[in-house]
Amino acid sequence: METVSKALRIIDDYKYEHLPIVSEGMQYVGIVSESELRDAVNTNVLIESLQVERPSVADVNDIYGALGVMSQHHYSILPVADGNGKYLGCITRQSLIDHLAEMTAANAPGGVIELETESRNFSPAVISNVAEYNSMKVLSMLSQPLGTHGVRAVLKLNGHETTSVIQGLERNGYRVRQVRGGDSKYSDMLEEHYDALIRYMNL
Repeated sequence: METVSKALRIIDDYKYEHLPIVSEGMQYVGIVSESELRDAVNTNVLIESLQVERPSVADVNDIYGALGVMSQHHYSILPVADGNGKYLGCITRQSLIDHLAEMTAANAPGGVIELETESRNFSPAVISNVAEYNSMKVLSMLSQPLGTHGVRAVLKLNGHETTSVIQGLERNGYRVRQVRGGDSKYSDMLEEHYDALIRYMNL
């Protein structure tokens, strides 16, 4: 087990935001943040003497849980421990982003459609059927509540010919807000907003 001062040197050398705490027997103890280390009154004490949190993948079991815990608590890492508490490694924020990008086909070629509708009208099955009727497939779909009665969804399609899909969605009560990488009249809609968002995410 390392001292607070040793942990601070690691933080400074590698620009970490959090460190996992592991005992000599590779038992997972918890994680500590940079701010907690810098707030320590005595930097010569062992890290285990600090009050630390103990999140781990064993507590959440799936990517949604991992994402929720890391987002809610602003963790930059999420340790992985087995059923006996043995430390196996950790999921980093970047590795989680990479995994989500793969799951959502973020880097695959194809058009992206952002749409809105009433909650009672939202149906992933209908959206997929509209795409398939127009010889397209929905590679991924993300949705979120929009107020108390609406839903916003973002679709990733496997092609760029989005015009017929958009027309079919509109006939089914969906309002298309933005299209990226498609061939429709909507393709330039909110282009500046999209670019601003990407710049913000890269800060």
